[in-house]
Amino acid sequence: MKSLITGLLLLLIATIGFAQQNDPMNGLILTGKHHPGHNWKKTTPVIQSALEKGNMEVEVSKDIEDLARLDLSKYDFLVLNYNNWDNPEGLSESSKEDFTSYLEDGGGLLIIHFANGAWHKSLPEAGASDWPEYRKICRRVWDHDGPSAHDKYGKFKVEVTDVDHEITEGISDFETMDELYYNQVGNAPVGEPLMVAKSKDTGKKEPQAWAYNYGQGRIFQILLGHDVKSLSVPEVQQILRNAAQWAGE
Repeated sequence: MKSLITGLLLLLIATIGFAQQNDPMNGLILTGKHHPGHNWKKTTPVIQSALEKGNMEVEVSKDIEDLARLDLSKYDFLVLNYNNWDNPEGLSESSKEDFTSYLEDGGGLLIIHFANGAWHKSLPEAGASDWPEYRKICRRVWDHDGPSAHDKYGKFKVEVTDVDHEITEGISDFETMDELYYNQVGNAPVGEPLMVAKSKDTGKKEPQAWAYNYGQGRIFQILLGHDVKSLSVPEVQQILRNAAQWAGE
């Protein structure tokens, strides 16, 4: 009897451990505003669906000030599909503090496409929203006063670099329909790019994604993701799932 009870206890412990290991990760997509050419109402559901094809439960916030209102600690990762294009008010101080604290304490973040232009002094209608700390979080930004630009929307090949990283593990080179960003501005370290694509404008292989740390937090920045078609590419969706898994660990 004693051995039977011991065996049942061990089985129960193993079952609990297995369940804990397979608990879904929790994510939050922050959106609700963007550049007029980036339809967040259409792209957000695609991002959410792509992530939920993995073992993830993903909520959506359409109010950026939820950074201060919500308990961010319950989320393994955040996704920024947002740009305050014509809103010069910027983030409240409480949202800035809670956002940076979340990341510094080990939270994960995925920055999609033109979310890299948020809270920047060069925004044509929102320069007053400038938030320098965001350039330490998002380290390659679109600068309207600088050289930032992109190839005309169209088809191009994305090459996965030789960098050994779980985000691109098992991903082969692929074709996409997107805007190929180049000359993004920033000096903070990002390491070697995880993906590159050859620009028709510059004739160079331009970096398209990086992974790095902000405090204890893990940041993944990808320049791809202009529209539904761009975000529906199977390899892009797998990369987003891999990135969320990595960032949220």
